[in-house]
Amino acid sequence: MARPVYTNEYPAQLRRLLPDLIRARELLVQLVWKDVRIRYRYAVLGLLWAVLEPLFMMLVLTFVITMVFSLQPGERLPGTGAGFDAVYILSGLITWQFMTSALTACARSLIDGESLVTKVNFPREVLPLAAIGSSLVNFAIGIGLLCILYAVFIGAPPSTAGWALALIALEVALAAGLGLIVSTLNMTYRDVGYITGAMLLFGFYATPVFYQPEMVQQALAARDLEWAYPIYFANPMAGIVTAIREAAFYGRIPSIALIAWPAACAASLLAAGLMLFRARAGTLADQV
Repeated sequence: MARPVYTNEYPAQLRRLLPDLIRARELLVQLVWKDVRIRYRYAVLGLLWAVLEPLFMMLVLTFVITMVFSLQPGERLPGTGAGFDAVYILSGLITWQFMTSALTACARSLIDGESLVTKVNFPREVLPLAAIGSSLVNFAIGIGLLCILYAVFIGAPPSTAGWALALIALEVALAAGLGLIVSTLNMTYRDVGYITGAMLLFGFYATPVFYQPEMVQQALAARDLEWAYPIYFANPMAGIVTAIREAAFYGRIPSIALIAWPAACAASLLAAGLMLFRARAGTLADQV
């Protein structure tokens, strides 16, 4: 007789999480690709929209910043040419869009998966993790586009660019922790989904997606509020985006001061998310 993937005998046991997910790995992969297929099923261009969407947004933001406001988001590097600003913006844009897409999908994952939650025994963490996985597919496509444009407009990346991969892994861990918390709470309090959307809109402007953090520092200093600049980095995404650009654009290894707080947030939120989700896993079917 086949061994069951999951039973309600130990839904709250955190130590069972990894074995449960290993046994449910095929379901996780299937749900990821199902989400990707559904997202672009009726689009004529299909998966190509994963490239076009951030590309169009990059062009709009580049036009607004460089033409309308006559601002330069970063100092040009020698020999990079006019495309540096666009690639600089794209790097922040796809990084932030992954977080937005992942958390938005996680908030709805358990509700949209009602038929699975109420009728099938499996580790419920699969649903929010699948939502993050489908967002990660789009993120990977966006990174591919970024690499192509980087090579065209800037050239060979610095030797420190490899640090960006570790920082991306840090962002994925942060998204997983927040996603588990949001998906769990949204089952009981449906307001959480709306609050998440509002916070993501605020976070877009509170994260250096299309500007440098130094611009915030200069604006605060002009108002004698420079003491508030460290508060800006209470948003862990501000540190992650800045650190990725430090490594990929300026050839500098990100400082411990820049990545320590995002790393602490990712570790603590992931642990909290796993414990909260496991604690409520046994009653999720009753809340759908």
